[in-house]
Amino acid sequence: MIPVGSQEEQGIKKKTVMRENYWNALTIVALLTTLAVVVLLLVIFNNPAAGVNPYPPPAKVGEIVPLSASETPTSLPPTWTPTSEPTLPAIDPPTAVPSPTTAVLIVAGTPATAQSPSPTSETAKPGKFAFGLQAQPQGISASLYEPTRGCAWMGVAGRVFDIQNRPVKGIRVAINGWLGNRTIKLLSLTGTALQYGLSGYEFTLADAPRATVGQLTIQLFDQSDLPLSDLIVLDTYAECEKNLILVDFKQVNE
Repeated sequence: MIPVGSQEEQGIKKKTVMRENYWNALTIVALLTTLAVVVLLLVIFNNPAAGVNPYPPPAKVGEIVPLSASETPTSLPPTWTPTSEPTLPAIDPPTAVPSPTTAVLIVAGTPATAQSPSPTSETAKPGKFAFGLQAQPQGISASLYEPTRGCAWMGVAGRVFDIQNRPVKGIRVAINGWLGNRTIKLLSLTGTALQYGLSGYEFTLADAPRATVGQLTIQLFDQSDLPLSDLIVLDTYAECEKNLILVDFKQVNE
């Protein structure tokens, strides 16, 4: 017959052995896990691009990354040929356009392109001009319109009116000819010399009065350089009281 105390001791010893075996097994598992982690870290440390690394470093610029087994390399078709760049035709340099030897003087502040074109009613009919002289050109003192001007000036001025005596702006006025040994080629617009009226124009010819006969002409043109008046011959005078030649035009044809 086994004593009761010995049975209890055996049960306690058995439980103790089972508990020790359980903790020993856990210790072995922990050691193996730690060893596996250390080995994995060593592998990643030696080769960061290894497949076991869950966060591999990015490929360097210019580095060739090998294709995986699931990727298929791209190949060119057998008939592919490199495309050559198109050849542009040679362009000849532009030919320079010779400029006229005589410069056209534009009155300051009156560029012809800045003015609006003349009304269509001022275009000359075939065979006759739309404008003519309102009166014969006459020599007067420039001080009547510009009190500060004395005898040290000579020029031509005037106005242009339509068939109803209304001032007309934007008509081109040209003076050509010569004065002494100097060629005269001047251009102005009506409406640019308001001291003579709303359609006034003015030319400065010299810094002193000078007598000439038939050496200068004046004519009206539209914005297309078509003549609106006949060619008017002008005379100038040596007297200070006639240093301004006044030439007024008026529309005579629709």
